[in-house]
Amino acid sequence: MAVGQASVRASPELVARARKGRRARWSPLRTAIVAVLAVAYLYPFLFMVATALKPTQQYNENPAGWPTSHTLDHLRFAWQAAGLGQALVNSRIAVSIGGVVCCAMCAAAAFWFLRHRSRFARVLLASFGGMWIVPQIVWLIPFFIILSTLKLTDNLVVLGVVYGAVFAPSFIWLLWAYFLQGIPDDVLEASIVDGASLFQQFTRIVLPLSLPALGAVAALTFVFAWGDLLLAIVVLQDPAKFTVVPAAASLVGRFDAAIQGTTAAATITMLPGLLVFLVAQRAIVKGITGGVGK
Repeated sequence: MAVGQASVRASPELVARARKGRRARWSPLRTAIVAVLAVAYLYPFLFMVATALKPTQQYNENPAGWPTSHTLDHLRFAWQAAGLGQALVNSRIAVSIGGVVCCAMCAAAAFWFLRHRSRFARVLLASFGGMWIVPQIVWLIPFFIILSTLKLTDNLVVLGVVYGAVFAPSFIWLLWAYFLQGIPDDVLEASIVDGASLFQQFTRIVLPLSLPALGAVAALTFVFAWGDLLLAIVVLQDPAKFTVVPAAASLVGRFDAAIQGTTAAATITMLPGLLVFLVAQRAIVKGITGGVGK
């Protein structure tokens, strides 16, 4: 009876908390701020798409106006002139290899840091974050010289490995945090008692439990590598091996209709990455926050 009375007395407080939570999820001020930010980010994309679909006469009359009719001529021109069909295939090869390499490197490194918590391990982990402070341009020239000496340029597999190695340092932090919060020490200690080796712990326990985080790493690697230009033009010099971003950039200044042709190529280029991000955004959030509080 006392429990029932306590529940009755607590119920108004619970209701108030629930209402407060609902109010916290929606606010006119926050909604207005998000709307303004959304417009600021969406307008360049919408302007690019509108320019790519706008007939030439309408563009000459009003470059900033919204098109009253549409044409696919600029998209066809960009597809053929930049060779985007082959470039899309090249990007898919390089980005897929990069995603596999990045996931493998990050998972192995994060597991090592999970099992080694010494001061040296903490310093080494912090050094991975410091790698992002160094601008890419600092090491790109010696990197290109090394690749040229070893005759590893114009190779999509090499570009994929480079993507995996370049993006891995930041994602090691993500997977390490997920392992630290999402994989209980009791599970690993129990596996040690049962005679499991480190490799068995990694393959049979850690990897299956970290699939959401690995999915987030793969999706983010795809998005970042798909939109890369700098690394691609360093590794690839043969236009036939260009990935999609360098191929689209090659249209700049080559033709009279540079603006509409370039915007059409940029529209085609960004659609796969945008689609992957929209499809995988929940998986990315789940992978990043899945281990918190477990």
